[in-house]
Order: sequence, then C-alpha cells, then structure tokens
Amino acid sequence: MNTAVTIVGAGPGAADLISVRGMRALEKADVVVYAGSLVNPELLSYCREGCQCLDSASMSLDEQVAVMSKACRAGKNVVRLHTGDPAIYGAVNEQIAALAKEGISVSIIPGISSVFAAAAALGTELTAPGASQSVVLTRTQGRTPMPAKEDAASFARTGATMVFFLSAGKTAELMQKLMQEGDVAPDTPACMVYRVSWPDERIIRADVATLAEKAQEAGITRQALILVGKALHSHNESSRLYAGDFSHGYRNSIADESFDGPCAIYAFTAKGVSLAHTLLSALNPASRIYCAGKAQADTEQSFAGIGLKNQVAKNWAQYAAHIFIGACGIAVRSSCPHLKGKTVDPAVISIPENAGHVIPIVSGHIGGANRLARRLARITGAEAVISTATDVNGLPGFDDIAAREKARILTPGTIKALNAALIEGRDIAFAGDQAVCERCFAGIPQIHFVSGAEAAEYDYAVLWDSPSGTRGKKFSLEITKEAFTLGIGCRRGVSFEALLSACERFLAEQGLSKDNIASIASCDVKKDEEAILRLAEEWGKPLAFYTAEELAAVPVPTPSRMVQEKISTPSVCEAASLLSAGYGASSGVRIHTKKTIMGDITLALGQLPHGRTQRKGKGCIIVAGLGSGSERHCTPEVTEALEQCDVVAGYTNYLKLIGDRIAGKPIIQTGMRGEIERCRQAFAAAMEGNTVCMVCSGDPGILAMAGLIYEFKIKEEQYRDVQIRVLPGITAASIAAARLGAPLQNGFCLVSLSDLLIPADEVRRNIQSCAKSDLPIAIYNPAGRKRRDLLAESLEIFRTVRGEDTLCAYVKNAGRQDEKVWTGKLCDFPADEVDMSTLIIIGGPRTCLAGNVLYEARGYMEKYRQD
Repeated sequence: MNTAVTIVGAGPGAADLISVRGMRALEKADVVVYAGSLVNPELLSYCREGCQCLDSASMSLDEQVAVMSKACRAGKNVVRLHTGDPAIYGAVNEQIAALAKEGISVSIIPGISSVFAAAAALGTELTAPGASQSVVLTRTQGRTPMPAKEDAASFARTGATMVFFLSAGKTAELMQKLMQEGDVAPDTPACMVYRVSWPDERIIRADVATLAEKAQEAGITRQALILVGKALHSHNESSRLYAGDFSHGYRNSIADESFDGPCAIYAFTAKGVSLAHTLLSALNPASRIYCAGKAQADTEQSFAGIGLKNQVAKNWAQYAAHIFIGACGIAVRSSCPHLKGKTVDPAVISIPENAGHVIPIVSGHIGGANRLARRLARITGAEAVISTATDVNGLPGFDDIAAREKARILTPGTIKALNAALIEGRDIAFAGDQAVCERCFAGIPQIHFVSGAEAAEYDYAVLWDSPSGTRGKKFSLEITKEAFTLGIGCRRGVSFEALLSACERFLAEQGLSKDNIASIASCDVKKDEEAILRLAEEWGKPLAFYTAEELAAVPVPTPSRMVQEKISTPSVCEAASLLSAGYGASSGVRIHTKKTIMGDITLALGQLPHGRTQRKGKGCIIVAGLGSGSERHCTPEVTEALEQCDVVAGYTNYLKLIGDRIAGKPIIQTGMRGEIERCRQAFAAAMEGNTVCMVCSGDPGILAMAGLIYEFKIKEEQYRDVQIRVLPGITAASIAAARLGAPLQNGFCLVSLSDLLIPADEVRRNIQSCAKSDLPIAIYNPAGRKRRDLLAESLEIFRTVRGEDTLCAYVKNAGRQDEKVWTGKLCDFPADEVDMSTLIIIGGPRTCLAGNVLYEARGYMEKYRQD
C-alpha cells in the first residue's frame, strides 16, 4: 500500500519548464489531480498510458482528498499537480492536513514560480545595485483578507521590488494606492506579464501612472503578474559580483585574506575529506589532501602507510601552509617537532570537522596563517579565531603588512618591539615608501610619514626602503621590497626584447615587478649570454653564475632530464634562484614560483629569507655580551648586532635566553667544553661572507669568549683576514652589586674559582692574594655539582684572613626571573646553596650592611661632612 501523495510544482505554464524530478513523478503516476484552469494540459503528456488525470477545478477539497486517499490505499502513485511553485499561493497546507487525517503523508517537488519566469520574459533582474536589493511577493486583498501590517503601501515605502499575484483585476486601485500612500513616484517602472511562458503570453511595459490604462486597453484582468520597482529598468549600475576587485571564498582579492601558497590539508574521516575538498577549490592548484583512509580522488593521497607524523615531516618544507581538519591538539603535536621560528615557519591551521571555527596556530603574520584562516572562514561560513595582539586590537601588524606586500624584513628582531609600540599607542616614524604607508596605515594617527633624516627623532621607526638608513633612537624595523631572486634559463642567442618581455610578464603574473628583484642568476655557460647581461645591467641588479655542479647539488621541485643530459644539471632557473637567495647558507630560502616556460626562456623565483645576508668576500665575527640574558640588560649596540647578523653562535643555555630575538636565524650552538668547535664553526661561517654574532653571558672580555676568538684569529692563518669586533655587556658583578646596593664602590677584585682552564694551585694563589687586600672580592664560577672543594677552601681563607664577621652576600641568577639574594656574615654563609649561576661578594673593611642593603662607605662623609 502506498501512503504518500506527491505534490508537484508544474512551473509557470510551458511544458518544458517543469523540473526533471517533477516530470519523472508524472511519468510514474497512476493518478494525477491537476488544476485544469491553471495547469497547461500539455504537461499531462508526460503521464503514461492508463494514468487517470482528474481536473480539480470542479472538485471541493474533500472530494480531492477522497480521490487521492483512495488511490493511495490501492497502492497507486498519486500526483497533485499545482501551477508554479506549490509554496506560493498554492493552498497546499489544507490538503496536507486533510490527507494526514487519512493517514496519508505528502512529499513536495518545487516548481519554477511565475515570478521568475516573468523576470526572464522581461529580461531583467528583480534586484539591482543602487535600485533594490529586496523583493516582496504579495497580493491585493480579495476574498482572502490581508493581514493589517501587509499593506501594499507599507511595502512600497521600503523601496523593494514588488510582485503582485492575483491582483490584475485591481490594477487601477493598486497603482493609485502606491502613489498616494506608498510614496511611489509616478514614473517608477511597472510591468504586467500575462500568462507568462504560455503561447499567448503578453507583456505590458509602463510606469505606475500609466500601467492601469494600458492593462485596460489590453483587456487583461486575470492570470497576470504585476511587477513594480526601479530595478526593472536599472541597467546602468553593474553588480559587484563579477567585478575584478570583488571577493568571495573562491575568488578573493581582500588583502586581509590574501594567501597564494600551496597548502597540505590533513583529513582523518570521510567528513573531514569532504570539507577538505570544499577548501581545496579555493586554494593554490598545487595544494593537496592527505587522508587517513584510502585515497578516492586524484587530489588525495593516503598517509596510512607511513603515518601522519612521517607525512607531515615529508611535507613540511614543501607547503606554505598545513591545514589539519580535526582536533587542535593534532595540529600542535604534528607541527611542534618542525618549528624553527616565526620568520621561516609555514602557516599551521586547525579546523574542527563541523567547520565552526578556523584556528591559526603558527605563523599568523609572516607565514600568513591569519589571512588564510579568514579566507577559509569565508568559504565555510566559520569564525576565524584570531589571537595575535595587533589583530585583536584592530591594528595592522608591521610583519603582516610586510608579508602582504611580499616584502622582506631585514631586522626581524625588532618586529616585537615595533608591534608593541603600535599597540601601546606610541608615535612611530615611517620613512621610505610613501605608497605603502598610505595604502596600509592610513587612518592610524600615531604612524607619521617622515623623511629618512626625521626618523632619527623618533624612538620607533619603520624604514621601508628608506635611502638614508637613519635609525630610530630605540628600535627600527627595516624592510625592503627586494625580496626575490630571479633564476633564468634560455636557449643560446635569445633576444633581449624576448627576455625582457618574458620577465616582465612573468613578474606581473606574480603581482611583482623588477623593483622586487634583489638579484639575477643563471648557469655559468650563460656568462656571455648578451640578453641576460643586458637585463641585469638595465635593471641594475647583481648577476651571479653558478657551475653545473653547484646547481645539480640543489634539490628543486621540477627537475628536467633533458637539461641534465645537455649541461649536467637537472635545473638551471630554479636551482640558480635558490643559490642566489642563499641556499645552503641561510634557513628560510625557498622557491616562490616554480619553473615557468615562456617560449625559449625558463624563469623561476627564489624567496630570500628575512634578515640581512652578506655574501661578498669574508664576513666578520661580533663577540657580544648579553649581560644576564634579559632584554633589558642588553645594550642597544648588542640588540642591533643580533638583529642584523646572519648567524648566531653561542653556548646552548645562553641561546635559550634570547630565543625569541633570534628566531629564524641560523644557529651555531655547542654545550659546555664545546668552545673550540663553536669558534671553528663561527669562523667558517664568517669565511663564507656571513656576519656571525658570538654571544656570551655578561661581558665577552670577562671569563668569556673574546680572548679565544682572538687566539684563533692570530694563531690560525686562514682566519687572519676575518674582522673581529667586541661589544661590551653588563658583567654579573655589576648586576649583582646593583641588586645588593653598592658593595664594590671603592674598587674590587674579580676572580674565578673554576679550575677547568686554570690550575687549582693558581686559583688558590689568586684567592690568597685577594684576601690579603682590603678590596671586596667578586667570585665567579664558585662551585659546580662535583667541584666544591675550592669554594670551601676559599671561604676558609677569607674567614682566617678577614675574620668570621666579614660581611658578604651572594646573588644567584643575577638579573633573571629566578634571581635569589642572600646577605650576612661570613660565619653564616650558606655554601650548600651555591652553584655555577651564583656570584659571591666578600666584603672589605669599608663594607656596611643595612637591612638587606650591602654597600661600601665611599669616604665622602668622613672627609667633607660638617656637623
């Protein structure tokens, strides 16, 4: 027994305007009940032979329901065929309710409403920019009363396009009401469409003032729609939908949502894979889906065989973004082993399977995770969960703007300081590219466009290709548009005009120009290629040539067997662009645009890493003192050196103290007793043209690395041409003394108890000599976990020579967060609490203790005080 009736929308009239689903329902029907006065009888031709077709025009509701119910109970397929779409003035609710009482359910197949057929017949939109963005479907009052608030005049006052059903017999009354009560201008377009899509269709085009008269002349009083509104004749103003600068999820030109790099999407369930395909259509064509199950499409690849961990490791450097569809923790755990720093890390994003939120986790600004998150949120209708400080304060981060502008940050170490100054409302100078300043920072009153020289008057400055090089008093963020290297391959004898045209078109396709190119590179067999030489000369760019052996050693995304056979390297343009960008010497070097073939020319773009690079001749070593390691104890000179250097070298624990300030830079690190190897690596990096910053705690010339660096320079002939520069730091004795008060006021002895490099007997002699003087003693490296004998001996020497009541103190981890202080007498000194991070001060005869303040009497009071 069949217990369902199918209500089918027949469409506006024409037999071929019924839906395919509606047509198939008629083909299968045993009984069809149709409105003979409104439904085109041609539609019944879709019914099979033997189908019973009943005209409902003469039937009451009860009669219709009885016929349909009986047929259903007999197991027949029943169709109720309505004109237009059943949802609009279709009187279906009472049929559904009556059938329900008989135990009969209903399914509905929609149809094309006459309103849309009328718009098509008129050749117009019902919504048009600048005219109307809303459509009201209504009627005038007849035997069916209208609700009080649904008055035609009220709808008219909104300015929406109005479509009136069942109102043709009251056209004159309606038009008068619209003009007199609805504030509709007499010349507002008004149309009438009679029996739209039927063979006898008629159209009347008029305005509100004349439509009634024309309808009367035509004799139309029923089966016609009336349409009123400015949109009907609005053809002058274009929609924004297809404008070049109009953005949506799949064609996006919004700066806040710009992201053009390839993405890896990781999905773990069928639902996740489905969401991944939705995202994929709006991403770079090189993007790919990696799924936990079996791959079902060409754009999918299963990681079931190697596991997610290995797949992410394999993909990490190949993609600009990694999108995980699943729990946020999966994204975090999968990414953590590969993270190096904000200037080199790709974007990492997490999206739950329900697509409710898009969460950027890593590299929100430079890597573009925030922009990509907004883009994906637009596609899915999700909320982008942005947490970076500038964004949540409604401000453009300087590093984010640099990434949007495809620029290169030369001093990434100052990003944090400049963005913090922006958030705090401090005045910031912007010198250099005025167009960037106006385009990206308009309306931010604290950012002032100035000349290069004027930037020196501000504490904070952004220098965007600023020719003067003048820096702010405290922090300067230096940025350049020259962020790319152009690799060129070509056939012998290519013309300069052809090469120039190809390069200009190639760069334009990436949204770039010659101003964004830092250097040009090719294979050394092209050293005499006139077109390449002339291009470099006219563009004013450095030109480098590399041997086939050098090029062949560089892994590239699109190697060529043919090129390999001809010149013994599988790549020219890609490998040359990478080498020119510093591949092998700097982290963060990558291909921006793969090999592009343009006739006889191949071109590729390498992307320079953020930070300065120096590749010509020998570099230098800067030995810099970090003080306690805290940013506030670093001198401006040392801070600048960290910003501008190419490589940072140091003891592992010291590098951890400055990790956020050197993020993204190549690092040379060794542990305790690795000083020799550290120096060798530092000199090797300098010999390659790098500026190497060798960091030390405290001051580099006090129990640190400066002396060893000079030993290498003087004793190793190959290093003699490497420039050495020492930058002082605040030594632990000064930091500890300031914390205690002024215990070193009259001069002091500085001695180390470490016998790792100095014989223990020499250390004992030093302590004996110091103890016999009247000077306070600052003791470095007092004791390790196993090395404690010299500390015990030294304390005993001081107690013997200076007495048990000698004032003394220690400061552990001076200047750091876990700093600890003790003051008292030598007889009470807690030797067991001392370690290698402790600085001990033994007082002299002038040392005083007031509360916890340890200080030395300077002598002024005794000599100059007058009572």
